[in-house]
Amino acid sequence: MKLNKFIYTIEKYLLIFIMYALVAVLFINVLFRFVFFIPSAWADELARFTFVWLVFLGASAAMYNWEHIDINLIDTILKKLIKGNEILYNKVLNAVKKFAVICTISYLAYLLVVYGQYLQKIIKLGTQSMFLGVGMVVPMSAVYICSALMLFHAVCYLIIPEHI
Repeated sequence: MKLNKFIYTIEKYLLIFIMYALVAVLFINVLFRFVFFIPSAWADELARFTFVWLVFLGASAAMYNWEHIDINLIDTILKKLIKGNEILYNKVLNAVKKFAVICTISYLAYLLVVYGQYLQKIIKLGTQSMFLGVGMVVPMSAVYICSALMLFHAVCYLIIPEHI
């Protein structure tokens, strides 16, 4: 869990940096467009790329904090079915949460395999962005890298479920 927390700390600082960078780029874009009447295509592109990284890195940080959408339908049904036996309720609920984490791990592992193959094709093509000249692998790798981070966080919570 120490490594998990360390990785989350790095994610948190990267999120802060990317958020400030996004605000700065959008400010420049608005300034150029509405004050100087010169649209800046590079700022649009850079804002799009930073937003993609912000979203996927934020999803990874949310996985660490167990803050993704939580449907409490199962909790409610279990409370009605298991009345008065708090120990059994907690055991069943923990089993359900473990199952949810296993499903998440399975999905993320599958996503990494399939998207990894797709990303390799993008690397081979060498496609570059139109205005920044950056390889398209830079924004597209956000999905792969952040999914790997989410997978790591999920495996940590499967090993040590008390932290959920």
